[in-house]
Amino acid sequence: MFAEAMLCFTTATTALYGLRSYRLGRRCSRLGHRLRSDSLTGLGNRAALVAAFKRARRSPGLLGVALGDLNGFKVLNDTHGHRFGDRVLLEVAAVLRHWAPEVNMIPFRLHGDEFALPLPDVAGHPEADRAVRCVQTAVSRLTEVDGQPIEVSMALGVVTAPTTMPNLSTLLAIADDRMYGDKHATRTHHTKNTVSVSQ
Repeated sequence: MFAEAMLCFTTATTALYGLRSYRLGRRCSRLGHRLRSDSLTGLGNRAALVAAFKRARRSPGLLGVALGDLNGFKVLNDTHGHRFGDRVLLEVAAVLRHWAPEVNMIPFRLHGDEFALPLPDVAGHPEADRAVRCVQTAVSRLTEVDGQPIEVSMALGVVTAPTTMPNLSTLLAIADDRMYGDKHATRTHHTKNTVSVSQ
């Protein structure tokens, strides 16, 4: 009788600890997701980008990283308010989430209107450049937010390197320089260079 009672107690205790362990594991998983997700867009954040970069470096070959931001976004925020600016960012994030996988990219939001798009296992710079142009075209097709007509363009700079070479900070710095070159070229050629709201 005592042995049966001890067995029941042990089984119940084990089940209780198992349930607590399961719940704790789920909480940790949710917390980990929150720590690696951008609170506004739900895209991965910088911590998630660092983790993805570490995984990508394990495979041989080339790795590409594109860095982009929206042209004229500060003016839009200052003119129409941060709430509308947030809605624009949500729509851009949705476009990136939809189109980036089509060109083997994974979108991350770093801060403000700045996004990073790593290209794991890219064949070379021409392929990375084509992927970037596809994303720019997709973003520029965003023509309305909350019933308000808008024009959006994104400046993007891309860099490719062997996975054995530079660290993420170096690649992002090079991509950042190239992004500002793209931003300057956009202004020089008088193409669509702002996020603007049509009146």
